[in-house]
Amino acid sequence: MAINLEKKSNRLLGNRRFTSDALNTSQEAFTDVLDIGTSEVFTQASSIPSSGLPFSGSSQNGDTHQVGGYSIMRYYYRQRLTRSNVANDVFFFMNPTGSVGGVTPQLIQNGQQSNFISPKYSVSSLANSNTEDGTPGYGVKVFKSTSLNSGSLGNSDIVSTNDYQFDYKTGVLQFDSALSSNLEVYVSAYQYIGTTLETRLEINSGTGSFGALNVNSLFTYGSTTWRESSGDNVFTGSKFTFKSSDATDLLRVHNSSDELVLRVGDGFVVLNGQSSPPTAQAGGIYYGTDDEWYLGYDS
Repeated sequence: MAINLEKKSNRLLGNRRFTSDALNTSQEAFTDVLDIGTSEVFTQASSIPSSGLPFSGSSQNGDTHQVGGYSIMRYYYRQRLTRSNVANDVFFFMNPTGSVGGVTPQLIQNGQQSNFISPKYSVSSLANSNTEDGTPGYGVKVFKSTSLNSGSLGNSDIVSTNDYQFDYKTGVLQFDSALSSNLEVYVSAYQYIGTTLETRLEINSGTGSFGALNVNSLFTYGSTTWRESSGDNVFTGSKFTFKSSDATDLLRVHNSSDELVLRVGDGFVVLNGQSSPPTAQAGGIYYGTDDEWYLGYDS
């Protein structure tokens, strides 16, 4: 088995992934290739360090790098990949690692990891550096060995970058030639775990104005959070200050019929007159159309 470039390009153009030429095109799983999902757009890409990568050793396996209180990326040190059960030319980056006997390449497995950070995020001097180098870069480091102990891997187990292709988006590793069935594959890599367009959107106040902004769950700006809860808009923060450029009308509140309910001016509050008394409540106040004020009190 080998990487068939013609089949691979055709499948990618058809929005399918390519795992092995042992499969027919119709057997490959559909995935985002030409269309990009919101979970694949990195909204904190600017926080990915371009140099001075924080991890490179075994003691840091699974560690996460944080910026501004957010976890941006996770480091995997010599993670054992899961083989395809069709041929030994395709391996999947899964966490936890899947069956030793392999998994079907026709389905995207639960636990399959994606969104790995490629060398395009580093400075040019680190373009050819891998994740375990003395000065590490984002290039993956790949090993093959008969051992199930990643700690036993040595220089003789390193796989040349000329012998495989690693898809940083899907976490699929393909070898030019199939490996022996007794060989295991290990990879050291960085994975992006920061926010995406699906989970959080950051807008710099210097990007100028924008139109509509749709937020599915919550929107945070500074120390204030705006979220929806059971149909209510909930604002959470330490304190709020409203400032209007119009001194006569600082704030207006209308009901669903667009009738004025409350108006706040410079030093005064105006309530809309009620022709029929509302339900009495302790602490309530309303103004009647008979030019009288009504106060509610307990008992």
